[in-house]
Amino acid sequence: MLRTLLFSLIAIFAIVNAEASTIRDVEVLRDGTTVMISWSAIGSVDVLWSSDPEAAVADMELLTENDSDGIFAITDLQPDTRYYFYLRHQDDSGVRAAARLLPLEGGRNFRDLGGYTTTAGNIVKWGRVFRSGHMADLTPGDYQYLSGLGIRVVCDYRSTEQRAAYPTNWAAGEIEYLTREYTSDTDEGSLRAMLTNPQLTPEFLAENMAAGYYDGIEEHKESYSKMFHKLAEGNIPLAFNCSAGKDRAGRSAALVLAALGVPREQIIHDYSLSELYVDYLGELSAEADHEYAFFADMPAEMVAPFLRSDPRYIANTLDYLESEYGGIEGYLEEALGIDAEELASIRANLLEY
Repeated sequence: MLRTLLFSLIAIFAIVNAEASTIRDVEVLRDGTTVMISWSAIGSVDVLWSSDPEAAVADMELLTENDSDGIFAITDLQPDTRYYFYLRHQDDSGVRAAARLLPLEGGRNFRDLGGYTTTAGNIVKWGRVFRSGHMADLTPGDYQYLSGLGIRVVCDYRSTEQRAAYPTNWAAGEIEYLTREYTSDTDEGSLRAMLTNPQLTPEFLAENMAAGYYDGIEEHKESYSKMFHKLAEGNIPLAFNCSAGKDRAGRSAALVLAALGVPREQIIHDYSLSELYVDYLGELSAEADHEYAFFADMPAEMVAPFLRSDPRYIANTLDYLESEYGGIEGYLEEALGIDAEELASIRANLLEY
């Protein structure tokens, strides 16, 4: 089953862009207590590992050496431990890698933002920033796993009502829990009328979603500002979440990656993974008490644009940053109050140099 997943769901794995290395296309998939790693390389590779995302290579344990078939599996892993890997080529170049999606029973799109390569050739550190949906369903076993990550700050972007309905009962060590009091403005009546309007098409709805998606980075800039200031202060590891882990968290992830200098195509790729990790429409059908459960009564093709992580949505937001602020640095300074010195601190905290 694991091998089938590896090759049939390849788009959702932790893809590492290792342009500076002769090792490419590194993918890590964790399924319970088994991890499978695959890669492309000319020549042999050593695989090392550690539970510390920033462990020196000399301090990591060797798993296999001179491996030339491009695939390696590790079994009987500790279920409550997150593992980080280093693939070392015979020419001494190398790349760090980890499973992007955390193996949490009650997790909702809980994943690591590490591993992406910036335009300057730096790598975003693993285990420093995590994105997620709501955490109300995390199990004791999940919290045991999360306890090993050392998360210090959780930024919850949800509304007051959403947090009350699906509370975060954090049990993985002491954290600073940042929220904002505001009211959701979802108008069920208007949505129903729109979704049942025979003159509207799914493509029209998707285009409108894309056209207005940038609104979120203005609406939630107070929350995003708090999060970025925590990153600048070095209060990491940090996790941020919304309800689905797709929109408010997706924009937040895009802003963080853009601030670090990650190329546009990788930012869009990260955003697009949400709908591969979570069957949002299926969840709505299964959960009668979900806040958007009324969507389940609507035509699926009309609801889909609201539940997708369509690349066009975040692409529009990135375009807005350029047109309105001249790029991410302008937005950070003008909208969030993050100056050049703080941005430099964020990059120093989150990038491998």
